[in-house]
Amino acid sequence: MLVSAVSAFSQNSFEDALNKAKNENKRVIVDVYTDWCGWCKKMDSEAYSNSDIKKIIEDNFVLVKLNAEGTAKIKYNGKDYTETDLASYFEATGYPTTIFLEPDGKVIEFKYDKQPMKIVPGYFKTDEFRKILNYFKDGKYKDTDMSTVV
Repeated sequence: MLVSAVSAFSQNSFEDALNKAKNENKRVIVDVYTDWCGWCKKMDSEAYSNSDIKKIIEDNFVLVKLNAEGTAKIKYNGKDYTETDLASYFEATGYPTTIFLEPDGKVIEFKYDKQPMKIVPGYFKTDEFRKILNYFKDGKYKDTDMSTVV
């Protein structure tokens, strides 16, 4: 169930989000959550509902929610997954977890403290999340360690 703050974003199916991202040349934000996750709800009600955050996302990204315990079927990279299987494929083991994809659907890899990363785990306050969004929006992940900007 989506929290009302997040429903301000039009909810895309995973496949629709990938198609929209490709057509609009925007990166995808995959918000991996569970229904019981208090930190997920807090991030929805604080960070995702913030008007600055909403504007950054609407202008530069396509947002899609992925229920890590969901059973809906999703096609990704030519393979069929359940939401749960796709969350596992993305290596999301705690919630919330944020994953960024290129417009073609490829997982964005970046460095944090010189360690290669594919996911941004955990809850973030609005100011921290804004820095993370700008890091990916501006393409800094290609040559800048995230720990130097967040």
